Amino acid sequence: MPKSVRRPAPRRSAALPPLLAAALTAALVPAATATAAPAPGTPIPAYITALSSVRYDGASDDLLTAGLGFSGLRAPAPPAPADPDRPTVAELRRQAIWASAGLSAGTGGGLGRLYGPNVDRGRPVPGDGKIAGVEYRAVAGSGSHSVGFVVQIPDDFDRARPCVVAAPASGLGGVYNMAGTAGAWGLHRRCAVAYTDKGMGPAFDDLHSGTVMAHDGTTGPRAATGDRAAFDAGLSDAERARFDAERPYRVAYKMAHAETNPQATWGRDVLRSVELALALLGRDRREGAPRGGYTPATTTVIATGVSNGGGAAVAAGEDDRRGLIDAVVASEPQMNLAPLDGIRVSQGGRAVPAAGMPLIRYNSLASLLQPCAALAEPTAPGYASLDTAAARRRCAALVGDDPRLISRRDAERAGPDGLPRLAQEALVRAGYQPQSGYLQLAHYDPQTPASYAMSYARASVADSLCGYGWARTDASGTPVPYRTAELAAAFGTSSGRAPAPGVLIDENAPGGPVADAKSQGPDGRHDYNLRGETCVYRLAFSRAGAERQWAERLADGLDATRRTGDLHGKPTLIVHGRDDARVPVNHSSRPYLGLNSRAGQGRGTVSYVEVTNAHHFDSTAPGFDNRYVPLGYYYQQALDLMWQRLDGRGKLPPSQVVRTVPRGGEPGHAPDLTPADVPDIADRPAAGDRVRITGDTVRIPG
Repeated sequence: MPKSVRRPAPRRSAALPPLLAAALTAALVPAATATAAPAPGTPIPAYITALSSVRYDGASDDLLTAGLGFSGLRAPAPPAPADPDRPTVAELRRQAIWASAGLSAGTGGGLGRLYGPNVDRGRPVPGDGKIAGVEYRAVAGSGSHSVGFVVQIPDDFDRARPCVVAAPASGLGGVYNMAGTAGAWGLHRRCAVAYTDKGMGPAFDDLHSGTVMAHDGTTGPRAATGDRAAFDAGLSDAERARFDAERPYRVAYKMAHAETNPQATWGRDVLRSVELALALLGRDRREGAPRGGYTPATTTVIATGVSNGGGAAVAAGEDDRRGLIDAVVASEPQMNLAPLDGIRVSQGGRAVPAAGMPLIRYNSLASLLQPCAALAEPTAPGYASLDTAAARRRCAALVGDDPRLISRRDAERAGPDGLPRLAQEALVRAGYQPQSGYLQLAHYDPQTPASYAMSYARASVADSLCGYGWARTDASGTPVPYRTAELAAAFGTSSGRAPAPGVLIDENAPGGPVADAKSQGPDGRHDYNLRGETCVYRLAFSRAGAERQWAERLADGLDATRRTGDLHGKPTLIVHGRDDARVPVNHSSRPYLGLNSRAGQGRGTVSYVEVTNAHHFDSTAPGFDNRYVPLGYYYQQALDLMWQRLDGRGKLPPSQVVRTVPRGGEPGHAPDLTPADVPDIADRPAAGDRVRITGDTVRIPG
């Protein structure tokens, strides 16, 4: 049963003596102090292969803002290292934490004003946000099989009612990716925070220069980095030299090329972050600690995340059979679901066209359709950069016998000018919301299905699956060498793919390898690499044909990632934007609610909140600012509601649709978001807003 958590006292100034830190290796960081040797206590889990610790004084450097304070997090650019070619560990950490907060986006959309790391329970956090404490960095495994962890224990950790917030990284992000969201929320409540990169993160291997990333984010020669490398492409020296001679300047990165399918172990990694946090807390022998130590019985644990991190939090809830986790909070979780076996989803009383499709399928299908569908939305963000002639050629190429695309019969009736509308209709048939057509071009990203195909199939960089690679390119799209500073900055600037400014490469272009965005078809005209995208689509949907072996490997890897809905009774709150075009609600949260209800035999423990006028990214760029509200606002509110639930001060709200009001105005000139635009999640939603499950059908209000 969940443990009770008392309402935390206001944060005190950081005047307590430091925790004694467990440090197998201690890293000296500017403005920080390596901690003393640990007192005997709870053993560190055997799977941890490296551990270091640093104490931050809360003035010159700290846990939440990396010494920048809230004002520094608002700066328009990340703090630059003294030597861009050789940034220090502290400088890389500072850049990563700055990026996690997102405060440079401004306050018009509510971030930093209505929600965010400097807002708690709807009120500004007093002071500059700096929090003193001890930070541990740890590694499990090695190389391609390694997973990174960070555990932060604030000096004012609440020993009377101990709590841990486990916050796996979103997307393919690095280990500090959630510091400015779930991390801030947990630290404001005097909880310890446990982060993990889920075995993905920004690690890379530049096959030309031999540069790799170490676990601390620094980069250097592969031979010199050795066991400290977070990823190695796994090629022998001879294979590496041959590959670089044939395809010079390519880069491998961990998520796509580790040959380990890291998504299959997301749940395990989150649970390990909790185990590590409890072990490190167990080293504390000061007055006020629980008599029985920090155990699942004495310590409240919330697993929480966004997107991939939300999926990882859910995976941890399903994988946890020892009571490590008390509750799960997930925002827009990316989940590959088990077969629905009769579970259906309806919206407004009508069955949705498709539900429960895994990411590799709906994303590879969308990638084929999006360039064509974009022609139907000339006011959408990014339209000015659309190659309309190539998009029309994509439209024509979609016409055929595939029922998921555009039928010949419909194409004949609609004519060439009607094909974009038919592409949009195909996206709706695939489970996307009709109103998400405006977002499809902004979400066109063929490297996502390509990289997931490689990950599920456990392909090597040398396999160049479907003719894809990654490299830095010049203006013509030709691969060229990375600059030292670009590789060195990846820990703080990379989203987890190839280090910026690396891009997807079409290795099979008729004129030679070129940036995918400049790819040409057999006729020498740009076609958005129809060849490569069709290959990934075939792998995702069929086990037949020339790629049968790879398709079977992909299917096996995909099956290892599926979620069943069985959370073993854990209270869970999921929020999701209705207009999400990255992780469509029909393929994630909606059917998961049905799976959970079935696993609970009609007594599911998931509360689901669907937010209108919200999508996957809280962008305030022109064209997004006036149409959408931030889902992050509701994620923070969901954490608050779960906290109250665990504290015994309330129940989770019923599943519901929250109806928001867009900011309006002209693109780029939307008025500031107000509380009236984002009504609270209701304790008692109106009957017309209630999400219900009847039989095997999840019923979503229109």
